[in-house]
Amino acid sequence: MGVSGPEHLFNISAYDFDLERIGGGPGMEQLVSSQNLNGVEMLTGHFPAPAEFKDLVRGVHLPYAVDWYSGWKGLHTLDDVDDTQVAFLCYGRDREEMVRTVREMILNAVPLEPAYGVIHAGSPNLLKVFSQDNGFSDHEVLVAFAELLNDAVAEMPDQKPPFKLALENLWWPGLRLLDRAEVRILEEKLEFDDWGICLDTGHLMNALRDCRNELDAVESALKALDRIGDESVDRICSMHLHMSLSADYQAESMAQGESSEYREADLNGKLNIAYPHFGRMDWHMPFQTAACAELVARAGPTHVTHEFITPGRDELMERLSTQLSHFPTR
Repeated sequence: MGVSGPEHLFNISAYDFDLERIGGGPGMEQLVSSQNLNGVEMLTGHFPAPAEFKDLVRGVHLPYAVDWYSGWKGLHTLDDVDDTQVAFLCYGRDREEMVRTVREMILNAVPLEPAYGVIHAGSPNLLKVFSQDNGFSDHEVLVAFAELLNDAVAEMPDQKPPFKLALENLWWPGLRLLDRAEVRILEEKLEFDDWGICLDTGHLMNALRDCRNELDAVESALKALDRIGDESVDRICSMHLHMSLSADYQAESMAQGESSEYREADLNGKLNIAYPHFGRMDWHMPFQTAACAELVARAGPTHVTHEFITPGRDELMERLSTQLSHFPTR
């Protein structure tokens, strides 16, 4: 964290449909100015990032793949899946293609000159996203994740990424931030130094599975940070700040498991069912009280992204205004 505290950002993507909903570049500038923000964190794609926004972009969120771990292990059947869908499912059809995709998506973001790039450090088993009976461990996923990143970075200049990689916690196997051992695996296995952690508060609440009201959720998250220890917390360089209180929904879906419709669907059908399910688990709602400021103070990041998913500009403004009110001196 800087002397005057972290920079505050909002999230936007590099896709035209997303930029259009806030009025393009001028709308982005107006939103940053009206909310007294420092800039944006931009979700990039599998294409060169739009360099015209580099003055507003402070960090990037690299593209994510739904179930890359199964792809790394060769468990997907991809014969009837087109290349675009494969990229968003598991980055590639084999390990070589996955490594190339990850390398290219990092390099695609370079024109924005970001301070950091967020990448998801976990993976669900697409076959088991309701029961969460994934069949693989945090350790297995993190070792594979380190292999994937090491191979992607190895062919970059000086064998290091062009900006800090911020590894984001999920509530799926991998980096959940529930145990110090998770971070130790990354420290032991990653072969480059320029990496940190992106703490996603909603994902942490999902992983804890006991968050049903805001104040208890913040307390539970603070205890989780205490459990992983200061050495791990010091790795946090960025935050995605939002609230998710889906413990009851998760318990219900885990008890019910995968429906026959889901089990019988092909990969595309499963993805169409899974995406709304992910949204019901991961709320991306604003904090209603200043308790969230305690999380930011404890984590000590350099950048805080107020991360919301909204259909339009008005809803985004409302959520930003609500959460930013808890940071009056930013």
